[in-house]
Amino acid sequence: MEPIKNIEMKGKVLSIICALGILTVSCSDFLDSKSQDEVIPKTTKDFRELLLGSGYPNPTNEHPVAITSYMDDDLDCDVNNSSAGADYTKSIFAVYTWQPDAERYESTVVSPELASTPYYAMFERIKGCNAVLDYVDEAVGSQQEKDQIKAEALAVRALFYFWLVNLYGEPYTENPQALGVPLKLSSSVEEVSIARSTVEKVYEQILTDLNKSAALLGEDSRVTTDYRINRPTVEILLSRVYLYMGNWQKAVEAATEAIRIGGELTNLTAIEKADANFVCTQYSSQEVTWMYGGSVSTFKIESGLNMSTELRTAYGENDRRMDLYYSYDANRGQYYNNKPSATNDAPKSAIRMSEAYLNRAEAYVLWENKTTEALADLNKLRRNRITGYQDVAISDPDLLLKEIRLERRLELTLEGHRWLDLRRYGMPSIKHTWLPGVGMALQTYVLKEKDPMYTLPLPESVLGANPALTQNASAYEPERKAE
Repeated sequence: MEPIKNIEMKGKVLSIICALGILTVSCSDFLDSKSQDEVIPKTTKDFRELLLGSGYPNPTNEHPVAITSYMDDDLDCDVNNSSAGADYTKSIFAVYTWQPDAERYESTVVSPELASTPYYAMFERIKGCNAVLDYVDEAVGSQQEKDQIKAEALAVRALFYFWLVNLYGEPYTENPQALGVPLKLSSSVEEVSIARSTVEKVYEQILTDLNKSAALLGEDSRVTTDYRINRPTVEILLSRVYLYMGNWQKAVEAATEAIRIGGELTNLTAIEKADANFVCTQYSSQEVTWMYGGSVSTFKIESGLNMSTELRTAYGENDRRMDLYYSYDANRGQYYNNKPSATNDAPKSAIRMSEAYLNRAEAYVLWENKTTEALADLNKLRRNRITGYQDVAISDPDLLLKEIRLERRLELTLEGHRWLDLRRYGMPSIKHTWLPGVGMALQTYVLKEKDPMYTLPLPESVLGANPALTQNASAYEPERKAE
C-alpha cells in the first residue's frame, strides 16, 4: 500500500497542476526534456520538468518587458517609412506615443485580454514557481537535487517580481512606499483578492529569494549548457537589484562575486560579422551566463521604427557593436536588431558578464566616488568592444558616471534594460516623432519629465479579476496629443 503521506502529496500537487493548466506537460526540446502525459510530479525529475514548463520564461513568447522597447529613447520614426499607415504600424501607435488607455485602441499591440497581458502571464509563471517550492521537499530524490530545484524556482520568481514591480510600481529610489504589485508566495488554488504590496516590500522579497537561491546553489553552479539559471546569473541579478535600490556597496559586492565565479568578456574586436550570431544569445559566447525566454525586438522592417539618431551616433567609428549587434538595410537606410539570433523554441534573451562590469562600475562611482575602480571596469569593457581602444582617464565623478551610463546604453540596448534604466535615472523627458501616413506631415509626441506613464497602468482585465487592486495614476492621464 502506498504511504498516506505520498497519497496526500499527490492530491495536493494534482490540484496545483490542474489549476496551472498543465496536466499534460509538454516541455520544449531545447532543454532536452521528454514529454509526459498526465504526469503527477513524484520525483525531483518531475519537478524539474514542472518548473521548466510552468515557471521558466517561455521562449516562444515575447520578453515580459518587450512592450517598453516601443517607449524608450533608443528608437524613433523612420521619416522615409513606406509602411506608414499600414496595420502593423497603426498597432504600435498607442504604445509608441504613451497613451494611457493603449489597450483600448483598435488592433493595438497591447492586448485587452487577461491571459495575453504581461501582468497575468508573469503571475502565471510565479504560480508555477510557487507550486514547485511548495511541494518539492516531499518529492523522491536527493536533498542536493531538491536544493537545486528550489534555488532555480526562487531565482526565477524573483526575476518575474523584478520585472513586475518595475513596470507597474514607481521607481524604488523615487518612492519605495508607493504601491507595487501583490506578493503571492503560495500556489494555493483558492481565488482570493490580494492587495498590492509596497515597492519596498516587493524588493525585500526579491532580495530574500535571490539570496536564498545563491546560498542553495553554492560555488559549483556555473553551468551554461542546459538553459537553467545558475549562481553567476543570480549574483548579476543581485547586483542589478541593489543598483536599482541605490545600495551601491551591495551592488559592488554582488557584481564582484559574479565576476569571480563567472565567465570572461568576449573580445568583439576579434569577431567577424559572419560569426556574430553567438555574441549575445548563444552559450558559445564565454560571457553568456544564462539564456532564457523570448526576445526584446523593436527595430523591425515592418514597424517603420528605426534607431534614434542619438543612439546611432553614440557608437564610435571603431565600435564593433554597431556591426555585430545590428543589421543594416541599404535599400531602406535602416538598422535592425541582430541580437536575438536563437531560433525556434530556443531562448532568445541572455544575461551576460558585461552587465556585471557595468553594474559594478556605476555603483563604484556612486559609492564614495571610487573613480579608479569604476574607470578600470569601463576601460576593460571598451577594450573588448572597440578596435584600437586606448584607455581613458576620467577623474570627475559626474563625467565618469555619464560615460558609464552611456556605455550601458550601447552595450545592453534591445535587451529590456533601457526603459527601466530611464526610470531610475530620474525619468527624463522623451520625444517621439510619428508619421501617420505616407506623404503626411511628421508629428511629435512628448513624454514629460517624471511623467506618470513611467509607471504603466494596470490592465483593465487584471483589475476586473482582482477587485482588491488599486489603479495607478497614469491610467487617469488625458489622451496624449501631438504637439
